[in-house]
Amino acid sequence: MSQTIDSEGADSAQNNTNSQRQLSEMMDAGRSFSGNERNCCFLNVGNGTFADISGISGLDYPDDGRAIATTDWDNDGDLDLWISNRNGPRLRLMRNDNDNENRFISLLLKGNGVSSNKDAIGARIEIKPNGKKGNPTLIQTVRAGQGFLSQSSKCVHFGLGPSTDTINIQIRWPDGSIDSFEKISTNKRYLIEQKNSKLTELRSRNEAIKLSPSAAQRNKPQSTARTPAITLFKAPNFTFQTKDGKRKILPQGKPLLINLWATWCAPCIKELADLSHHEELLRESGIDVIALNVDQLSNATIDPEKISGVLKKIKFPFLARNATGPMINLLQRLHDQLIGLNEPLPIPSSFLIDPNGNLSVIYKGPLEVNQLIADKDHSVGTLNERILRSAQIKGTIIKHPKSMQRSMAHEASIHSRHGRNWLMAGNMEGSIYHYSIAHGLNPKSQRISSNLALSHFNMAAQLNSKTNQIAALFHYRAGLKYEPKNQAARNNLAWILATSPEEQIRNPKKALEMANQLNQDTGNKIPQVLDTLAASQAANGEFQMAVNTLKNAISFLKVTPDAKLLKSLQYRLSLYNEQKTYTDKGSQS
Repeated sequence: MSQTIDSEGADSAQNNTNSQRQLSEMMDAGRSFSGNERNCCFLNVGNGTFADISGISGLDYPDDGRAIATTDWDNDGDLDLWISNRNGPRLRLMRNDNDNENRFISLLLKGNGVSSNKDAIGARIEIKPNGKKGNPTLIQTVRAGQGFLSQSSKCVHFGLGPSTDTINIQIRWPDGSIDSFEKISTNKRYLIEQKNSKLTELRSRNEAIKLSPSAAQRNKPQSTARTPAITLFKAPNFTFQTKDGKRKILPQGKPLLINLWATWCAPCIKELADLSHHEELLRESGIDVIALNVDQLSNATIDPEKISGVLKKIKFPFLARNATGPMINLLQRLHDQLIGLNEPLPIPSSFLIDPNGNLSVIYKGPLEVNQLIADKDHSVGTLNERILRSAQIKGTIIKHPKSMQRSMAHEASIHSRHGRNWLMAGNMEGSIYHYSIAHGLNPKSQRISSNLALSHFNMAAQLNSKTNQIAALFHYRAGLKYEPKNQAARNNLAWILATSPEEQIRNPKKALEMANQLNQDTGNKIPQVLDTLAASQAANGEFQMAVNTLKNAISFLKVTPDAKLLKSLQYRLSLYNEQKTYTDKGSQS
């Protein structure tokens, strides 16, 4: 029959996310937006042009700079720069130590809080040197932020010439009112309040800030890396054959370490020997171990005796098997979900899976057994507890409701992104898993709810095509909880209830109720819906009504011809004329 899952949602989702997906893939592959471009600095020379002083200023680091904030950090009357970078160092303070006799003035504005905002955002300040002809008027506007993710000091700083002792100030407040101040001394900081048109000198900080310039220290490359999981991802199950011929599925309700090794890798063999040496300690801690050898993936002719010989020599007491391509692909995908830079797994690599089957920690390079034992309960507890345990430096969690809400929203966005990836890959089980978690974290998101429903509907269509109608019913109903007005899903569900060959599934009464409501909602003019309604009527013994309904459906096909659907409708019409019901013994098409 012609009822199919509505593909419009899937097409729309794919079209809307193609660009985002491609961008994410490039970022995950380690590609940079800037490619180590150096910072640039330009000097306004006063005649409408700028001079490139990037090199002489000392700012031209190849840092992939992102945000920049200006403030008089050391309180010496000139502006210093805080710069954040994509690369390391992530943060630089560039202190302005230029030694000259130029003067300055710094103004902090405070609106009245009624007709103007208290921060005076939008106020316009004009500075004119007092009694100096020919000097230009300096103009600045109070802003909440400038540039990418940047917010500088709210003190508006004006750099002045060396002989500017006094200035005149005019302020146009956000509400349009104007205040003027004359013969104001320079080299000072002032607070100007709108409510009383008052200018008050601000005292400078008394404490001295002692900072010494230093070169950025680069950490030496390390041969090991430990990455604890904050977001928990479900690890795949692996099925192995034991020595006595029985099937063993891992993990089995306790911590499992999956170790990748090779016979040509000396650190691998040392690591396996260390695990063997600590067998008793690992078993007491409840940690299971499986070693997966990768030799045959790159050398199909390798002698299996060489692999077993290495294990026998170190008396390896745990389960050991050869890795397969699909196994490594699954572990690589698991790695890529947790770690932003999607590089191929090194040898050795290890994955710690918790008792619930979630990825807990990834180890690249040889691991320490004591660290492994300390990590066995890493995934236990709340999101905040995992954040604290994963941090490279000690700290505390900000428990303000808005901060907690942002953490939950971020966690939801991660699962939503992976749900989308699984959806686009056609793996509805993975998509449903991630979107379900995302929905639990952010139930108000219409986009997450819609994609979760779409995943259930696609899963139902896949299962129904394999004649697994019981499971298909479950997923149609699950999806309709999140998107109850989806017409295609309602139609497909009613069709199964009306035409299923299995007695425990058929429910003609419910099918007729659903089909009648759907036909009413769609204006009694959709051939596929009318087809389902006719099948439901026939299943309830209303054969003449079914005949009339199908004739109506066929009449609409004269406007929008569909030869395949027309043939199906004519066949079912002949059944209903003979007072026979229709049983769908095949799959949905």
